[in-house]
Amino acid sequence: MSLDVIYEHMHKIMREKINSIVSKATVIEPTMKVSQVISKMAGSNTFDAFCRKNNATFNVNIRDLLQSKDITRMSVEPFFNTVPSLSENSTVEEAVRIITHNRIRSAPVVKGDQVVGIVESKSILKLISELDNKWIKANQFFTPNPIVIDKQTPLSTARRIMTDKRIDHLPVVNNNKVTQVLTSYHLLQTILPRERVGKKDIGATKIRNLESPVGNLGTNRMASCSPLDDLSTVLSTMLHANTTFCLVTLRSGLQGIITYRDILNLLVTKQKSAVPLFVVGMPAEDNSDIITRKFTKTLDRLAKVYPDILEARVYVKKLHGTGSRYNYEVSTLIATPTKRNSFSTTNYDLSKAFDELSSIILRKLSKRAKRRYKISIRKMV
Repeated sequence: MSLDVIYEHMHKIMREKINSIVSKATVIEPTMKVSQVISKMAGSNTFDAFCRKNNATFNVNIRDLLQSKDITRMSVEPFFNTVPSLSENSTVEEAVRIITHNRIRSAPVVKGDQVVGIVESKSILKLISELDNKWIKANQFFTPNPIVIDKQTPLSTARRIMTDKRIDHLPVVNNNKVTQVLTSYHLLQTILPRERVGKKDIGATKIRNLESPVGNLGTNRMASCSPLDDLSTVLSTMLHANTTFCLVTLRSGLQGIITYRDILNLLVTKQKSAVPLFVVGMPAEDNSDIITRKFTKTLDRLAKVYPDILEARVYVKKLHGTGSRYNYEVSTLIATPTKRNSFSTTNYDLSKAFDELSSIILRKLSKRAKRRYKISIRKMV
């Protein structure tokens, strides 16, 4: 099933106002220590916290806090990320755009100079679950071949994987079977100091925890489905189990994983082009429209030599960089009736990353198109 059809199916939800799904936000101050923020987030059972400063909205989330080295002394402010905000009249589509681009689980709602609420991914998933989604199968949107670890993997390694890859779920495998899933929330608990423990002991406890193996840390409350289960079944399973993920298995073997982000990607904005184009995670920068238009022209050129392209999907992933610079990973999936073509590249300059990707796509797919044409001529002769 084409993403184009799914997009139209979700169109009504995207146009809905957010006012019916706004919930309470976890608001913090920039002067707070990391340990204080972690405690507050743990108390409210939230992945994101928000702050207003100098007329801007900032986010800090559990995954980013995993990088902290001295949580009792270090201020939380170095971990702040600027994020766009919603108003009370914003739409679900705007909320999805903020959540998917910033790889967070909620979008802030601001009134005046205060964060007055959030729109959570889970609330949007509940709206989607009210639709008839039985014709959308898990194999159309799950993330295949997820990174897995075993029980002997050091927690420090798990932390590095999560922060480098910007993911929040690591299935733990023992004898080719998933026994539990380690999440960023569980990992964050290992660096929380015990109350009323001396400073020297706090540091020692942290080091000991991070150097120890994963063991049984994580959750064994796991939602699961098969590749051919429908979206309605996936949503029902995740919401009933109250998990942020669903493992995709086949004959007890792990095929992939579905997270909130994978489902929200179904609501991404379609771009105007000859080839249906869907872009996920494009940052709200001054030149983002220019970049998208340039890539659209690439697809239009490609369609002339490769006319059976069904659709193209582009995913922009902001990786950690240095200072105010970020390294971008841009990947694309170009679908034809017989094959799904995947390409990716990384660059600190988003525009250059798209130019590199365009060059790769035109070079490789044009060659394939020429080979196909020669083969068809031979068959005719």
